[in-house]
Amino acid sequence: MRIAICEDNKEHMEILEEMVNRWAKRENEQVAIGRYQSAEQFLFCMKDEPHYDFAFLDIQMSKINGLQLAKMIREEDRLIFLVFTTALKKYAPKGYEVSAFRYLIKPLQENEVFQALTKASQMIEDRKREAVIVTRGDESRRIYKDDICYIEVDNHHIILHLRDETIRFKAKLKEFETQFREPQFCKCHRSYIVNLRYTGKISKEGVEIDGKVTLPISKSRWEVLNHCYMEYYMT
Repeated sequence: MRIAICEDNKEHMEILEEMVNRWAKRENEQVAIGRYQSAEQFLFCMKDEPHYDFAFLDIQMSKINGLQLAKMIREEDRLIFLVFTTALKKYAPKGYEVSAFRYLIKPLQENEVFQALTKASQMIEDRKREAVIVTRGDESRRIYKDDICYIEVDNHHIILHLRDETIRFKAKLKEFETQFREPQFCKCHRSYIVNLRYTGKISKEGVEIDGKVTLPISKSRWEVLNHCYMEYYMT
């Protein structure tokens, strides 16, 4: 499990790092911890580092604060678990804007840190088990559902659009789509099923996916898509 700590107070960072290491030892979990003393440092390293599974973000940092950093992270990574740490409760509602996983008040309580890490670890394992098998010719491949940005239908073929590649194979959508449940996966058009983890702006002009492509929304699916979006992000 890859964990980032972005905290401009050195003492607070060391305390949190010790908590994470104690949790890892208790759970027999292997962790790799990245330490960053500013949002700028985190963003600079994020270009070259593998994606993190989990990040603790201090909200009250100079220049770029934790909330602003979270929005930038979300543009690149819809799956990371974001946990805000701050001494002020007033920022809590802002966490919904970036789908924050937890909001922890300083001084941090070890049991709350442990609970957040344990829950995230369980959800990561659940993600790994949620997969589909794709067969092309004599080759079968396991694809994790969370890696799929959207699904496209092209004549008698299914196209899986992942973040880094596209996989095309022959299949019937009606049979294939039963493996993808709402609200996370929602059919926005007869030719598309979107993974809401990767959606950005949604309007009647279309649904933005990962900041790269905009897919059409049929009139009959507009209300359904909005309902799925609200259910997915607000519950």
